Amino acid sequence: MGDTEGAGYELDYIPIMDLVWGKGFIAPGGEGNVDHIVKGVDLNGKRVLDLGSGAGGGTLVLASKYGANVVGLDLEAPLIELSRENASDAGLSDKVEFRCIEPGPLPVEDASFDVFYTSGVLCHIEDRLSLFRDALRVLKPEGILLGYDWFPTTLSDDINNWMNVAGLHLYPDNLENYAKTMREAGFENVYYSDASSWYQKRAAQELAELEGPLFEKAAEVTSEEMRDSIIDEWHALNVVLQSGELRSGYFQGRKPPEAI
Repeated sequence: MGDTEGAGYELDYIPIMDLVWGKGFIAPGGEGNVDHIVKGVDLNGKRVLDLGSGAGGGTLVLASKYGANVVGLDLEAPLIELSRENASDAGLSDKVEFRCIEPGPLPVEDASFDVFYTSGVLCHIEDRLSLFRDALRVLKPEGILLGYDWFPTTLSDDINNWMNVAGLHLYPDNLENYAKTMREAGFENVYYSDASSWYQKRAAQELAELEGPLFEKAAEVTSEEMRDSIIDEWHALNVVLQSGELRSGYFQGRKPPEAI
């Protein structure tokens, strides 16, 4: 897994994300976004690698709702421990496995997964070509890559302000270049679709919820300081979403049948 500078999450942030996106989700959209990422793909009984599994929300949906056997990978040991707790609470420990990894090539055997899944992660990785080549390597022939990501179109003052407030670092890119890079890595049947309008509207709703019905509850599950910090982050996020400087979208590709 490539350089993910600034991709860390404070654990006391997570209970508020549970309120906004659903338990175990630290990437946008919750279960509904997982549904959109995997739409039309049969995952029942398939072996799925979830890169950047976070607190395990998406991983558990892939296992419980879609019948997949999932291995979640993340850089942060506290998130791995939390994911394991969430899996145990959900009675899914026999369907999922969580591994803490280091930056660099994925510690995964060649041609060992049917599906490579990722959501809100690759934007933190500068060398995406190497990552896509690694994804191709770990997939079985005709295996599929499925993903969702954010795309800063520029490093404007507003984008930098949002990243500073959020404690994140994203590398500018766009969906068209993602598709080009996937093809260069060896994927075929590459497809992508823009989701910017959806999340632009959803983020505005999330801010309204944080400042309205979730305001008191958010402080109860963490602290007033963390709640207010997240509200500041969502204000900065909405600025770059409304301006179009931060976009988002879905992408997928397939490993050729003859590929090793």
